[in-house]
Amino acid sequence: MITATIFGGLGLFFFALQFLSQNLKLYAGHTLRTRVAKLTATPLTGIGVGAVMITITQSAAASVFLMVGLVRAGMMNLRQAQPVILGVSVGAGLTVLFLTIDIQIAVMLLVGASGIFYAYGGISAARLAGVAFGIGLMFLGLQIMREGAASLETQAWFQAAVEITRGQPMMGFLIGAALTILVQSSVAVTVVMIAFQRAGLFELTEAIMFVYGANVGSSVLTYLLASGLTGVARQVALYLVGFNFLAALILVPLLYIEINLGVPFVAAGVSAISNDPGTQAAVVYLVFNSIPVPFLLLALAGTARLLMWIAPETVIEQHSKPKYLTGNLPKEAGLAFHLIELEQARLINPLTAALDAMRPARSNRALADALDAFDSLEGSVSTAVNSVTSSTDLGADAYDQLDTILKVQANLIAARQTMNGLATEITQLRKNAPDLSFPDAMIEGLDTILHLLADVAQDRAADDIDMLSRMTSDEGNGIKSVRAAYLAGEDAVDADNRQHLLASANYCERLIWLAGEICRRYGELGRHGH
Repeated sequence: MITATIFGGLGLFFFALQFLSQNLKLYAGHTLRTRVAKLTATPLTGIGVGAVMITITQSAAASVFLMVGLVRAGMMNLRQAQPVILGVSVGAGLTVLFLTIDIQIAVMLLVGASGIFYAYGGISAARLAGVAFGIGLMFLGLQIMREGAASLETQAWFQAAVEITRGQPMMGFLIGAALTILVQSSVAVTVVMIAFQRAGLFELTEAIMFVYGANVGSSVLTYLLASGLTGVARQVALYLVGFNFLAALILVPLLYIEINLGVPFVAAGVSAISNDPGTQAAVVYLVFNSIPVPFLLLALAGTARLLMWIAPETVIEQHSKPKYLTGNLPKEAGLAFHLIELEQARLINPLTAALDAMRPARSNRALADALDAFDSLEGSVSTAVNSVTSSTDLGADAYDQLDTILKVQANLIAARQTMNGLATEITQLRKNAPDLSFPDAMIEGLDTILHLLADVAQDRAADDIDMLSRMTSDEGNGIKSVRAAYLAGEDAVDADNRQHLLASANYCERLIWLAGEICRRYGELGRHGH
């Protein structure tokens, strides 16, 4: 039962993390991005944000994966996340000193209320409720794992393991690390250990090593949970791993020097601060989570470069984040719309990546990531458009520009939906008729059109616009090639797969038509001089 409970909580945690990330991308509009950027604009404010975050979550791993969700949504970059992680660590140390609040009731209320709003609220309310529901499920998963692990205290093998640590500081280190991996919270493990310490189960040096092990166990847990992450999200997780290992590399040797040579360091210091064994353990936890902070604050740029080398930002992450809508929009509507046009043109990139994900041997994850990147960037563009139209007086030219932007946006969204439908049909064709050449032929043709559309969106060159207009017309090579490929493959499949073939051909023709419509709108923008 203990194993099943811990495993079930772990599964809920993974689901909640993915659910939270998806809803943050939907909710992360331009205004919210700007507020998060302001809150984490300086190292000092970032540390404050991290301290508040760990106070709420009571788990460094949970706090870091909340930041992973923010990073995936484009609301925070690595340089902003680094001080927040430092604040999480310092806040964790302070939390252990005065942790008296059990957040289980708050988590259950959050899950209940947000679940109701998610199911029955409007679009805006559902997006916000989805974020809150994901956070609540993540904490609920952690709580379930903690409840399963709490039963360990009554197990004879656990009591025997505690007894083994007597006179063996390294055993205390290993047990602290193992328990944190099981319970998912070094804070919770340390608080339990403080109770054991007050009961006289550990000597001071063993308790110190237990605390060190609990923090290192948090890093091991974070590393394991981050094994499937890439890019900036992985950078954030690895930063916490590096923080705790740096603290261990400093403090563990100092303790052994203190034990073997009698040089006063941590043990002597905490003994001077308090005679209470529990308070001593809490102070050790604070020391561990504070000592690397000044070193890492001085090395923010260097550690950022190292992490970017270890886990480079992915192409999909580059596609999902706004490039031109990163600060306050200009008050002049024409300038603001120009930035929106530049950002809107970048929406073609994740569509091209989604098409590329349909090639053989590519994973469904690659397709989902590309479409998620589109949704994230599209949300930034739509939010920026709403911000300009609600706060700026528009002249006649600005209204014409806005009308064209909205039509392009509608066509791009329709292309994203069509791309998803095409992927579903091509997957069926590859599964049921692997020798059919239609999917590969269509992908190559659409790839040419989308790349040309990207050039049109960026440069508005008359020759490119004319070429794409001819390719996407009813009599152009694009539509003709789709129909020819359909006829060539029609006799090679049975009746059921012929339906998938026809649906694929229809999706391809719609994508070609949408590319033509977008090209025509970009031609209008070019004639307006924008």
